[in-house]
Amino acid sequence: MPTLAACVSDPTHAAHISARIDRLPAVATIWRLVALLSIGGFFELYDLFQTAYISPGLISDGIFHTGSEGVFGFSDQAAFASATFLGLFLGASLLSPIADRFGRRAIFTFALVWYTVATVLMGIQTSAVGIICMRFLVGIGLGIELVTIDAYLSELVPKRMRSSAFAFAFFIQFLSVPAVALMSWWLVPQAPFAVYLATAQAPAGVTALACTTGPL
Repeated sequence: MPTLAACVSDPTHAAHISARIDRLPAVATIWRLVALLSIGGFFELYDLFQTAYISPGLISDGIFHTGSEGVFGFSDQAAFASATFLGLFLGASLLSPIADRFGRRAIFTFALVWYTVATVLMGIQTSAVGIICMRFLVGIGLGIELVTIDAYLSELVPKRMRSSAFAFAFFIQFLSVPAVALMSWWLVPQAPFAVYLATAQAPAGVTALACTTGPL
């Protein structure tokens, strides 16, 4: 069987593989893989969008401070958001291309494990600096996942059903917006990190499925 390097270096062979994928019927197996990626994307966006919800609870609990009292000389809330997006930038721009070398499924799984572990570690921090540093690591995992999911999805399904697959995937993923709002409304007043810990283990189930399902 040709190696991955051989397939990449031989345009004819690569075109043959692409044509075979495009001839695949829209069977339940493909839609199951699309659903798996969509659920992974749901938890990714859930984690990303709760950036705005978690900070007020941390301020009210006295962990975060405003203005110059923050650990970096400015609001801890701003540092928390900045760490998230700095991690996203590094993960999406510098680290996500490793999926081209190691495969979409492997990096999809790796990124899920990465930000799940980092989220759990962030949930047990008791200082602002610890939370912000862990959030930076979470952001790296989210950035890798952000690129990998879309690339994986576009390569996984035949071209005639890509629009439907992406529509379904984004529908599932953006259900995270009301979900995180409701969970935050319920849990943050009780314990700021409850909204994290209540869902941090859920991506692990998706990861387990990703390890045993999928052709890539």
